Amino acid sequence: MPASDPGISAVDAVIFIPFTDGELPMLLDTLRSIDRYVQESHHVIAVDDCSDGRLDEELRRLRPDVTVLRNPRKHGGRSGLYVTMSSACKRALDRFSFKVFMKMDTDALMVGHGLVTQAIRYFEDHPEAGILGSYHVRADGRRRSWLKWKLGFLYESSPLRALWGRKPLWRDPIRMARGRAYDMGENVLGGAYLLRRECLESMRRLHLLDYEYETILSESRIGDEIIFSLMCKAAGFDLHDFGAPQHSMALALTELPLSKEEILRQGKTVIHSVKRGKGGESQEELRAFFRDRAGGT
Repeated sequence: MPASDPGISAVDAVIFIPFTDGELPMLLDTLRSIDRYVQESHHVIAVDDCSDGRLDEELRRLRPDVTVLRNPRKHGGRSGLYVTMSSACKRALDRFSFKVFMKMDTDALMVGHGLVTQAIRYFEDHPEAGILGSYHVRADGRRRSWLKWKLGFLYESSPLRALWGRKPLWRDPIRMARGRAYDMGENVLGGAYLLRRECLESMRRLHLLDYEYETILSESRIGDEIIFSLMCKAAGFDLHDFGAPQHSMALALTELPLSKEEILRQGKTVIHSVKRGKGGESQEELRAFFRDRAGGT
């Protein structure tokens, strides 16, 4: 939809964050980090995955500036999160004129300025790029591997599954992705990544955001970022590194890839995961450290 439509809000970025039971304090701190460091125009969509305590209602009260949605039933992580995020993508396309759609987990944190502007400029200079993130190389220079997910897709897409009464999955998008030299299972890390609007529009046009909850969650165990990386290639776009040492994203799966001091020294903008620091720091210690450096409370 054009930005001139009175029902459409124009922003540089839409930021999607999923959450569930026990994650509200982390989510609120991550939102404060976005408030501090994302100076570009943006809007946050947070989705409650059916928390027992109706955290969606509490978040609406605390943060009326955030669009808060709630899943009709619990989707969980991995492929279920792909279903949750697909719905958020479609809502963003319907309600906002944006350049970048960013996914963040509750254990990701903004720690510096400029990421959205960097991503917009990169997308402008690289029209073939659909997703930016930690792809081939991490911020510490370590190579990433996606052998696990290659095997996962080979298993889930195999026609032999029919012998056990299970439906083969992903065959159409894998066939479509092969036209862009898709390496089975290639992906960006899921803690934080960015998509260009045109890539999401192409995914939607090709019905790549329409897989149903019952089909995906009951049959697949592949993570959201692995699926979105596949869908990016199937939609005619490529994955690009944006989390290597020369970039401002510093991401790893279960702990920070760099020390907290090195993250500040190198001017990183977004980090994952703050569950554990390189020096063994706890999440509480890491969040307090970056809050203090930002002058927050």
